[in-house]
Amino acid sequence: MRALDILDEVIDGPIRAADLARKLGMNRTTAHRLAHALRMRDYLAVTPDGFALGPKLLQLGVLASEQTDYVRIARPRMEALSAQTGFCVFIGNREGNWSRHLDRVTGRQRLRVATAPGDRRPIAETGLGKALMLDDTEASWKKLWKQAHAEEGTPEELDRFLMLMRQYKAEGIVRHDSELGDGVRSIAAPVRNARGAICVAISIASAAHYLTEDIAEDLTARVKQCAADVSAAIGWRP
Repeated sequence: MRALDILDEVIDGPIRAADLARKLGMNRTTAHRLAHALRMRDYLAVTPDGFALGPKLLQLGVLASEQTDYVRIARPRMEALSAQTGFCVFIGNREGNWSRHLDRVTGRQRLRVATAPGDRRPIAETGLGKALMLDDTEASWKKLWKQAHAEEGTPEELDRFLMLMRQYKAEGIVRHDSELGDGVRSIAAPVRNARGAICVAISIASAAHYLTEDIAEDLTARVKQCAADVSAAIGWRP
């Protein structure tokens, strides 16, 4: 456990053995012995500023990333969210300028959202897609909005879109009303990987007369918590 405590301390940057001993409440000899044992196995490396994370951890990080199945990890949490709220729950990822729905849990409403796993949409066209865009620049938001709206959007509509995206980014959540005339309303939140990058997004979606303003605040908190739980499960630590 003390060796793992050392790795936790080194996460924030190089640190000398004497400082490790002081912070962890162990004597210097023990700190040196444990740190050098970790270095011998490549979990730590020696730098001019002290011990730092070693190449073994880089290798393990790459392997863990490659083996992460976001849908499998998210599925039980999506099922719990659907059971709590009664709404369809979706997970999707980004494919360039598009969003792809990867999986869904069907809700209890009589009128259900027709979107199915495998469906692909312009990324700025859906709530889930907008959640995947939150870390983009405003220049990227403009470009993606124009792609989704072709020649139909007006400058005023673009300005409103940018204003909402700034709000969504600040709050870490998207509330979206479909512009396709299908009466669909959704709430979406991004999921972050161990590096803090958005990798997938979680959303609930329903006919607007089910997902009403009087329950939107509670639903927003639940979606945000679900996305945070999935993020934590794949290694994100704010």
